[in-house]
Parts: sequence; C-alpha cells; structure tokens
Amino acid sequence: MGANLGGVVVYYVVYLVVAFALGAVMDSPALAVALALGLLGWLAVFRRAFHTSLLGAVAVVVLAWLILMVLDVALTGVFGVSLPAF
Repeated sequence: MGANLGGVVVYYVVYLVVAFALGAVMDSPALAVALALGLLGWLAVFRRAFHTSLLGAVAVVVLAWLILMVLDVALTGVFGVSLPAF
C-alpha cells in the first residue's frame, strides 16, 4: 500500500511542478511533458518498492489498472456506483 501511495504522491508532485514550471514557457505541450515525467516517476517508485525491472514495474501498473477497471464495472453493475473518472 505504501508503494501505491508513494507512487501517486510522486506522480502528482512531479506533474504539478513540471506543469507549473513549463506552463509559462510552452503552454499545451507542458501538460504532455508533465504527464510523461509523472508516469516515469510513478514507475520508478514501483520499480524501487517491488525490486523489479522497468518492464516488471510496467506489468504491475497494467495489472493495477486492469483490477481497477474490473472493480469499477463490478461496482457499477451491482450497486450503481462508479469510481471517479481518471
């Protein structure tokens, strides 16, 4: 759970700092650069926390997103409640 929390915190910090720093210079492309660097930071946290390679970290992220999608469909079908849009 610490890896997930750490990954999200690193993602948002990197995203906000890069978007703010580059936003004044390169308007729209700054958000794409911030997104890419934020995701790389998130992968780095997963890689470090799970002691795996970069491909292993990508596999963990993909598996986490698949589980999130399945849970969203199940919660929507059973209770009519959906997770927030990402």
